[in-house]
Amino acid sequence: MEQALVVYASETGFTQRFALGIAQALHCELIDVQFVTTADLQKRKLIIYGGHLVGEKVLGLKAFYREFHQSLPDQLIVFGSGIIRREQVAIKQIKLQYQNRCVMPIDFYYLQGQPKLSQMNLFRRIQTSLALKQLGASHCPAIHETIQPLLRAVVRLLDQANL
Repeated sequence: MEQALVVYASETGFTQRFALGIAQALHCELIDVQFVTTADLQKRKLIIYGGHLVGEKVLGLKAFYREFHQSLPDQLIVFGSGIIRREQVAIKQIKLQYQNRCVMPIDFYYLQGQPKLSQMNLFRRIQTSLALKQLGASHCPAIHETIQPLLRAVVRLLDQANL
């Protein structure tokens, strides 16, 4: 699917797993934000940007938007990934915050999951383990289940764009 592109920022591989699942389900290209260029964004109808959710901010989104806003299509879907239970995330406030800062409509999705502690360095592993005990859920759905609402939104937006 050349119409969509998944761009992600990931420090530990946690967000990358969600981004990969989305790209595989949509059969579209996947690019780490560190390597994305203006040429990658051209001729796309939809960009899906993902990063770790820290407070009410998605890692790297501000810098990505600042650098590439003139090259972005009319549709941007943003996902934030994290271990915090979904009901503890201010999804509506985050969406409004980004819609007020950006000139285009933005759909925001929160993707809760369980990180692979074995892929983290010792400091991150300790930090994440403590956060999981305090804020995380005891059970998280599989990635393919978690991304379904986002995938439905992508299909809907692309169908509307093709009318």
